[in-house]
Amino acid sequence: MAFFYFGKSRVFLPKLLGAFILVLAIIMFVVSSGHMFDSWDAMVKYPNCVSKIGTQTNQVAMLQYLDCKDSLYNITGLQLRPDQPRITSRQFVITLLSPVAELLFWASAFVLGLFLYKTRIVRPDFAKHLEEPAAMHFRKKRKK
Repeated sequence: MAFFYFGKSRVFLPKLLGAFILVLAIIMFVVSSGHMFDSWDAMVKYPNCVSKIGTQTNQVAMLQYLDCKDSLYNITGLQLRPDQPRITSRQFVITLLSPVAELLFWASAFVLGLFLYKTRIVRPDFAKHLEEPAAMHFRKKRKK
């Protein structure tokens, strides 16, 4: 079977594995949701950061623009071209797909862990035949 001994108690391996997957999935779900919200927040605040600079072309304005651009890259991984002051809608959607997909992956890992945790011992059909005694009992026919 799928049991092993941990100390003096017998542990069912799929249930133990399911518990570990559940704990891991919950932790990583929280981490990936934080990453998703950080990405969303950085991409929404980027236009405000750039609009504060205005149309100035001095050194301070260029440093502020590079700071806005670098913070967007560090949080989301989105690299803008030097001549591109705004985020396109395509870049916005594609950049958010990765954190959303990561969030959905950990949600599905949670469901898998829940399935494993809720499992019971399932014996295949051929195992029932193996447990039956080899000798078959026949009834004797009665004479009329």
